[in-house]
Amino acid sequence: MQTDPNWSNFLYDAPSRRLMLIDFGSTRFYRHDFIRNYRQVIMSAAQNNRQGVLEMSRQMGFLTGYETKQMEQAHVDAVMILGEIFRYDGDFDFGRQNTTERLAALVPTMVAHRLCPPPEEIYSIHRKLSGIFLLCARLNVRMNCVPFYKDIVLGKFKD
Repeated sequence: MQTDPNWSNFLYDAPSRRLMLIDFGSTRFYRHDFIRNYRQVIMSAAQNNRQGVLEMSRQMGFLTGYETKQMEQAHVDAVMILGEIFRYDGDFDFGRQNTTERLAALVPTMVAHRLCPPPEEIYSIHRKLSGIFLLCARLNVRMNCVPFYKDIVLGKFKD
């Protein structure tokens, strides 16, 4: 699935009338420990476990443990906002959500109080995930994401 908004990643083959994807970023390898820990952050957010999000965020290097309470709260709030789609067991309305606005409101706090950059791997994975989210918003998708969460995070792809 192409989630990168860079349209130069597409190649149209006129004779076959096929649209092809050129996206070497999708071939990126993520360390097993990174995926395991990132999954724990997602699971904590899905379970509404703020303390679990905070602890795993420190373990992964999102936070140092020396941040202000304001920064810790903004970081955990952002993760919890993103986890809403996995806590709402019904059709999540991507077209009517205000996730982007709520996250944007937290950015000034995170910019002012961040002590370390996030783990290097996060940039590529968040680019893909935000691309999927924005695509769903643009298409006004309404869908229950809980079954996908259970299948991917808790199910067959857990290891």
